[in-house]
Amino acid sequence: MKVAFICSSFGGGGAEKVAVKLSNAFASTGYDVSYIYWHVKQGREYKFDANVKLNRLAAGNSLLRIWSLKQFIKKERPDVILSFTDIPNIITYVAYALAWPYKCLRVPNVRIDVSEKYRNLRKTPLIRLLSYLHGLSCRTAPLILVNSKDSGASLCNYYHFSEDKVHCIYNPVFEELPHTFPCVKSTGSVEENRIKAINIGRLTKAKDQHMLIRAIDHAVNDLEIDIELDIYGEGDLYDELQKEIVRRDLTDRIHLKSFDPDIEKKIKYYHLFLFASRWEGLPNALIEALGSGVDVISTNCPSGPREILDDGRFGSLVDIGSYQQMAEAIAHLYPEGRYVLSNHASVRVMSDELKNHLEKFTIPFVTSQYAQLVSRKINEQ
Repeated sequence: MKVAFICSSFGGGGAEKVAVKLSNAFASTGYDVSYIYWHVKQGREYKFDANVKLNRLAAGNSLLRIWSLKQFIKKERPDVILSFTDIPNIITYVAYALAWPYKCLRVPNVRIDVSEKYRNLRKTPLIRLLSYLHGLSCRTAPLILVNSKDSGASLCNYYHFSEDKVHCIYNPVFEELPHTFPCVKSTGSVEENRIKAINIGRLTKAKDQHMLIRAIDHAVNDLEIDIELDIYGEGDLYDELQKEIVRRDLTDRIHLKSFDPDIEKKIKYYHLFLFASRWEGLPNALIEALGSGVDVISTNCPSGPREILDDGRFGSLVDIGSYQQMAEAIAHLYPEGRYVLSNHASVRVMSDELKNHLEKFTIPFVTSQYAQLVSRKINEQ
């Protein structure tokens, strides 16, 4: 089977990471896989399996990209096209229409709560057009894939179509699940007993790192919690966030760090993962944190965190924007105001209960779900 993955790039974001992991998994099991993209994110790319064929659309605007993609479809004749996020979904929809009479299975992947995304964008004519075209690209597809049940329901409500064609498959995150995690050593000194927290995400309004800064300020100065936070990510709000950190005199407590494509390997060396998003799809970073054995506190935003944490069974959920609740949740996890190894030794061993929950986020499980669903739909056509 020939499978084409279409995403704007192959680096820097959660949707790109999912598309790359799926491409690798399909290629390693014998599928003929092509990955089509147009943006280059130098130094931020994820790694491909040697059998994945990369095809860059070098066109400088969306109309030329559509034409180039139409040419690719007519020449390569894929059996299935999997596109990721709204712009690639729209470009694929138009290019596929222009490739008529050739037919294959076109599957848009929606990785965000669309109602929250468009509600928080300024209603310019361009945004209205993109929203309409994205809805059209989904409505005319025989199958739509979402990565959380809540985002699927939101998609159907926002674009007013039946849930029958929408299927939820979670993100592929883990090759395999670990049984144990390295303990973060504590020597007993004041600095070594400091709680080490981490956040991962683009520096944007949606990720709301401003809330995290206020939460750390409240935790340190009002609740007397000894904590510091590393924020990994890049984005337009870098300067604004750095000024806020300086203004609150938190430069020794909060550190803005650059994007790291291998960050998932480092999470397990922290004590705590903090997540403050205002809206999501299914955040990879939160899943990676849960599988790394660290404590997790997240906003209960639409959509994803509630499903990932199983309604709070595997982590704490707080209200969107409530830095007080975030700080109080930290205090609840660390009542002594610092990290004490003896109180948290059990966190370093994955329970059978958590392992069973995380199985649905493993690459082999997710890949098999994609393959079975796609094969069934092709046979039905």
